[in-house]
Amino acid sequence: MDYMVQTEKIFKYLDLNIEIEDKITISKIKQIFNNDLNLFGCFIKDFLMIKNPNKTIEDECLYNDFVLYFENVITKNEIKKELLEIYNFGKYYLTIVFEDTNDIELQNTILIVNSCFALDSYPYLMILQDKYKKKEINKNSYILMLQSISDVILKTFENPNNLSIKFNETDIAKKISNTKERLVS
Repeated sequence: MDYMVQTEKIFKYLDLNIEIEDKITISKIKQIFNNDLNLFGCFIKDFLMIKNPNKTIEDECLYNDFVLYFENVITKNEIKKELLEIYNFGKYYLTIVFEDTNDIELQNTILIVNSCFALDSYPYLMILQDKYKKKEINKNSYILMLQSISDVILKTFENPNNLSIKFNETDIAKKISNTKERLVS
């Protein structure tokens, strides 16, 4: 889908609703995406899926869904925090899309994800990178979860009628919890 018009509207909306000092972060976000509005739109769709795991984000409603999400951010007065999160998750997203990482385990999983066109796992990979970077999970848990993603994707790719990949934040929380419990015992 071509997200250019909706992405332009998102940036205009942000321009009207944030303070001047926050516009620096928006500029940095545009910069990491090399001003590619379509790529940014693809990212925002996945980012909104992370923020609203029980909601289906329709391509044609991307702008509306973003505005609903950001109005909640404004209400909670967490604009700086959320813009920084968009920036960080944008970097994670670009790592996946361009397969640009020195982390061998992550690189292997990304290669499998992209080779098998398992794009619906992008939000899960972004969350996993974020949790690892924030030290909410340790290296062993991180590696085990990356391996489980690869295994599920490969099994699905081999036999698409038996399995379907549907990653969401609830699944992530359960898998992180289960992995921590296995590692402790």
